[in-house]
Amino acid sequence: MIKSKLELKFYIASDRIMNEFPAKRNLIQILKEFVSPQKDILRFLRLLRKVQYYNSKKGLLSKLISILIKIRYNRTSQKLGFSIDYSSFGYGLVIPHYGTIVVGGPNKIGNFAVLHTSTCIAGGGKTIGDGLYLSSGSQIIGYLNIGDNVTIASHSLVIHDCKNNTLQAGAPATTKRTQYPSWYQRDGDTYTKRVELVKNLKKIWNIDKI
Repeated sequence: MIKSKLELKFYIASDRIMNEFPAKRNLIQILKEFVSPQKDILRFLRLLRKVQYYNSKKGLLSKLISILIKIRYNRTSQKLGFSIDYSSFGYGLVIPHYGTIVVGGPNKIGNFAVLHTSTCIAGGGKTIGDGLYLSSGSQIIGYLNIGDNVTIASHSLVIHDCKNNTLQAGAPATTKRTQYPSWYQRDGDTYTKRVELVKNLKKIWNIDKI
């Protein structure tokens, strides 16, 4: 839950950084994003965070703003093929491509998650740690506890709890590797540096409770 405008600003900045955009926008960056194929995903993520923020607020004005933002959020979701519960994800959410993504709710999903196309986290009641990597065509079903840095291979079906730092594959999925590195460590220095940038931003802005 995003409780303050500073937290809202941090979540939006974190999502931008992890999706390969600078945290802040100037006029040149706005123009670049206008012609970027990722512009609608950035808009979706921004609306997702605003819905989280205003949905936590009391008062008539906040409720009216929340309704208006939800309308925009739903329209953008339909355009992109997303059906994602707005309350589930921590900061630094990565969505590389347009395409069908379904996330029910409510769930508690950590920071730095990656959602590829044709993926599904069905229903609510799941607790998922940081660094989830959901490959194309994979699904998570059931009331599960999934640890940190779990990678789910393409077209896998996870129906059991998963330990930290594991690779899950198959239908139904089984643990194929343990002590498996996080997705951003596997992808080289670029994403590792982005994760560190987000963590440093959190310290600079003195945001300790999320």
